[in-house]
Amino acid sequence: MSDKDYYSILGVSKDASLEEIKKAYKTLAKKHHPDLAGASADPEKFKEISNAYSVLSDTDKRKQYDSYGHDAFSKGYAGNAGQGFSGFSGFDFSDIFSSFMDDDDGGFFSQFSQRRGGRSHRQESLNLVYNLEIDFEKAILGGKEKIEFYKDEECNFCAGTGSKSMQKDVCPTCNGRGRTVTTKRTPFGMFSVENVCSNCKGEGYIIKDPCSKCSGKGYIRDKKTLTVEIPSGINTGDVMKLRGQGHNHQGVKGDLFLNISVKSHSFFKRKGSDIYCEIPVTFSDLVLGTTIKINKFKDKIKLKIPSGTEDNTTFKIKGSGASIFNRGSSSGDLYVKVHAFVPQKLDSSLKKKLKEINSLEKEAIKKEIEKKNSDFIEY
Repeated sequence: MSDKDYYSILGVSKDASLEEIKKAYKTLAKKHHPDLAGASADPEKFKEISNAYSVLSDTDKRKQYDSYGHDAFSKGYAGNAGQGFSGFSGFDFSDIFSSFMDDDDGGFFSQFSQRRGGRSHRQESLNLVYNLEIDFEKAILGGKEKIEFYKDEECNFCAGTGSKSMQKDVCPTCNGRGRTVTTKRTPFGMFSVENVCSNCKGEGYIIKDPCSKCSGKGYIRDKKTLTVEIPSGINTGDVMKLRGQGHNHQGVKGDLFLNISVKSHSFFKRKGSDIYCEIPVTFSDLVLGTTIKINKFKDKIKLKIPSGTEDNTTFKIKGSGASIFNRGSSSGDLYVKVHAFVPQKLDSSLKKKLKEINSLEKEAIKKEIEKKNSDFIEY
């Protein structure tokens, strides 16, 4: 960022009006802009005057600058001048030239994007999105999933040319450039504006004998079947990118994006990479302790419940959750909540045994409970 005074850069006084500042900027922009000044252009100078204008044309920023100078923007938008026009905050470059360049002509921004990113933008438009729902178990373990979808593929009748004879003629309107240039006279001089050729739609060629199968497009819609390798640990909201599996237009291939959603499970629940489950146990299991085997699909996990475990206790089994997607061997944890199961029906022999236990409990356990809660409980 230049430390030169912004008013000096634009050649205006400190009490200059907004109209004077705008007029000075237009004059200097015409003189230094790479696409307006030709060989005499000075890109660095243009950045400098654009940065100055972005501050002085904004009332609030101008006040800050008048009070604190360059320090007011040491960490703000002024430091973004080197990032190109989109880096300026509160400053629309296209507005400055609107008086001598109509929006119908595309303006500078559309020209720059068409010149710089044509192929990448075209490839992006060929991308496909597929919503894929998979089973809970497959999301945990990984596996293969077959999908079917429709995509544009190169026409095999015309080899993607769109022509029966596989011949393309250079567009006479744009001479194969795909763009035409028109010149306009403005108060600031003559300006040339580049637009997409209306005759060939930007392709640079025309087809006189369109292919009967693809109607001259060069591609046809085709049904595809693809087997996808699902990585372990994938979860709802994750996206898989399959390069080159999108539409195919004239050798330019887009990508296929899989939006993943995972079906719910009747026993296991999942939060991120952690897995949760609840296991019913008997009262005697909680009192005496026991060991339970949990079948987590292909894994068998042992959980030891110590004696004297309270109802609704949750145990954490570290590293036994789901793999963390795209994080190598890292895994979440398994959380197991145990709770006492109360049967609704009992056979006579078991009922008799429980009554005997209940009688013993009255002499030992229930007396202790009454003692601690004598004001409120009586068995």
